[in-house]
Amino acid sequence: MSDINIRFCVIDADHIVDENNAYVRLWGIDKNGRKVLCVDRYDPYFYVQLKDELDSNVGIKLFREQLARLKEFGGGIKNIELVKKKLLGVEKNFIKIIVRQPSDVQRLRDIIKNWEIVNEEYEYDIPLYRRYLIDKGIVPMGWVEVRGKAKPCTEHCDIKVEARDVIIFKDAPAQPHILAFDIEMCGNDIIMISMVDNKNFKKALAWGWQKGNKRVEILSNEKELLERFISLIKERNPDIIVTYNGDRFDFAKIRERCDVYKLALNLGRDDSVVVFTKRGRIRSAKIKGIAHVDIYDFIEQILGPSLSSEILTLDMVANELLGVGKKQLEWQDIESLWRKREGLDKIADYCLFDSELTLRLADYILPQIYELCRIVGQPLFDISRMPYSQLVEWLLIRNAYRKGEMVLNRPKFDEIRRRREAEPYTGGYVYSPKEGIHEDIALFDFQSLYPSIIITYNISPETLDKKNGEEHKVPGNDHFFTTKFKGFIPSIVEELIRKRIAIKRKMKKVKKNSIEHRMLYNRQYALKILANSSYGYYAFPGARWYSRVCAKSIAAWGRKYIQDVIDFATRNGYEVVYGDTDSLFIKDCDKKRAKNFLEAVNKMLPETMELDLQGIYKSGIFVLTKTGTVAKKRYALLDYDGKIVIRGFEKVRRDWANIAKETQEKVLLAVLKDRNEKKALDIVRATIERIRSGKVDMKDLVIYTQITKPLNEYDQNAPHVAAAKKYVGRGKVITEGSVIGYIITKGDGSISDRAVPYEYAKDYDPEYYINNQVVPAALRVLQGLGYKEEDIFSATEKTQSSLESFFRKSFKNRIFRR
Repeated sequence: MSDINIRFCVIDADHIVDENNAYVRLWGIDKNGRKVLCVDRYDPYFYVQLKDELDSNVGIKLFREQLARLKEFGGGIKNIELVKKKLLGVEKNFIKIIVRQPSDVQRLRDIIKNWEIVNEEYEYDIPLYRRYLIDKGIVPMGWVEVRGKAKPCTEHCDIKVEARDVIIFKDAPAQPHILAFDIEMCGNDIIMISMVDNKNFKKALAWGWQKGNKRVEILSNEKELLERFISLIKERNPDIIVTYNGDRFDFAKIRERCDVYKLALNLGRDDSVVVFTKRGRIRSAKIKGIAHVDIYDFIEQILGPSLSSEILTLDMVANELLGVGKKQLEWQDIESLWRKREGLDKIADYCLFDSELTLRLADYILPQIYELCRIVGQPLFDISRMPYSQLVEWLLIRNAYRKGEMVLNRPKFDEIRRRREAEPYTGGYVYSPKEGIHEDIALFDFQSLYPSIIITYNISPETLDKKNGEEHKVPGNDHFFTTKFKGFIPSIVEELIRKRIAIKRKMKKVKKNSIEHRMLYNRQYALKILANSSYGYYAFPGARWYSRVCAKSIAAWGRKYIQDVIDFATRNGYEVVYGDTDSLFIKDCDKKRAKNFLEAVNKMLPETMELDLQGIYKSGIFVLTKTGTVAKKRYALLDYDGKIVIRGFEKVRRDWANIAKETQEKVLLAVLKDRNEKKALDIVRATIERIRSGKVDMKDLVIYTQITKPLNEYDQNAPHVAAAKKYVGRGKVITEGSVIGYIITKGDGSISDRAVPYEYAKDYDPEYYINNQVVPAALRVLQGLGYKEEDIFSATEKTQSSLESFFRKSFKNRIFRR
């Protein structure tokens, strides 16, 4: 075949073995959208460290002799080399063993780990395709130029090349072909599958109805529906398939039904079947040559904490991020319509819109995942499912190669358990809130406090307790960190921070809402995620570069700096009303005072550290717990536009009914905006009266909780578990990730006994919602103003008397004050 040069954007990577040789495959698209497959032969390898007492030349000779006696390996070992790499900052000799197949790495390692001359083995658990990307410097969603030989393409692609050289270069972002799909079920049957892509394709497949239409293709039975789904995926041949909870539900159920009919779910571009790879408790659907991105996984792992809603359903997430939610159609209505063979258009509208929403969410979220791919250097499938700790770890692994550092081994199970069982250490400092309402509140926080501490004090496992006369002493203990050489992890974190600062400067020169501005925003956000996760990584029990002392030291310096700033504020006439880890709130602080404070503090901070002004608020309320202890991050702020920022209250939690959340928000508005505590009490009493009179809409009483593991793994029959089991009894499919909505009904038995799926609830227990939902939620606010439960339930005349008494007390104690 002829020589060929092809430039393309890498979207996915995997490896295969052919004729006893290993090959890495890069799947991607060129500028014209043509599908490209690059095949490059690459030999697997790992490292061995011999015992210190062995001279390197003697040691490698002994090692070669023992290898030669391994007859079962035959030609499996291609070569061995003596190399130098740094192990925790210290240069050491290692033997690099190059083998033919990926499986040879573990087989050989299992043999030689017991040899007397061997001290340790390293980098034996890095998958070959990941190893290749790291060694070659290739980043998925980045571009490469491949020079090699054109090959006949038996896979579903337009161009196939056997690589001779792979060169990295930069180009404008590619425009992948993206397809989203969604399924609807009735009992165990899949009755409809909808598909939508970003090339104006839109179709639903169904069976059971007599007649279809332009949008809906009718098949004779479920088996034909599944076969048609497989053939359509092959016809459309997307670069990326996106789902919402597809690992746990859509793909999982499609595989189950394919197994029933003995159908091969061969969606791979090489006609391979979908492989379900185990990741913790979850099995993820992996397709060769097509990147499957489960948007739910990324939201749960990465974006979830930054969202207002804790209910991570497609409906709630789309509402928050896109401003539009799902079409409303209950599952039992779908089941009823299908059994009657009616309502085809209604179900199709619902199913197709789910696919459209998933595709729109992908348009919003995928650019953020692309940037993480480019920085961490691993494929879409992997990056979109990695928690913070794994994103950091693979960033470190990539940079370890670049900096000549040996990648440390994963801890074994017993070591992970030991780490988990260790006594918790003191985290961030919390300055106890001054309860009540305060005005003109300036909110300050440190910009990337923990990453700044890592850089400033050179915090890394290999710099810990290394004496050289100039060390950073950890506040409050005897540990220290050397200044003699730059630590591995601090050097990586510093690169992240510097890149982010440069991008943020560039953003100021670019037109807002432009494509370039959005790209820069996504890149700086990805850098921020990785930098801010570095502290947590040290304390993660499964981390390769785990260091409890490093984590404790970072927290100790964090406490020192927030306390220093609070002390400085107090000495200079500023009144701090609350502080937590990396932020503080100062009352009676206008813009001028805030600016002066900011300038003074930043002058005394190290160069890498900076305090920011997040905003000035008209008023705010801060509360303690019922026992009078600190309620971490429980406050509400009112800005000058009349909007409320809420942290830690039930308003932003999913495990409270809407009536409790709404009542609490109204109470907050009454005390912060209207300055009327009597109105706040009246709101609570009116809500109680509505509940007792039976005038509350049932949808406002639904409590939502997410299923986080298989139902049979729950030890306790909590209300949401009991409700989920009742769903299953009625034929609804419940999987991990399912959000259960239930109502506590009247009757005998425990709360769990009376937890009924909301669609089937005929009544509700008023006293449960009053005493376990509305009153506790309201008291979270009112207790900060001196109220107790009896004040809510007191008679009108008694309330008036207690209010007058309270206002006198408030004035005296300056709880409600300017």
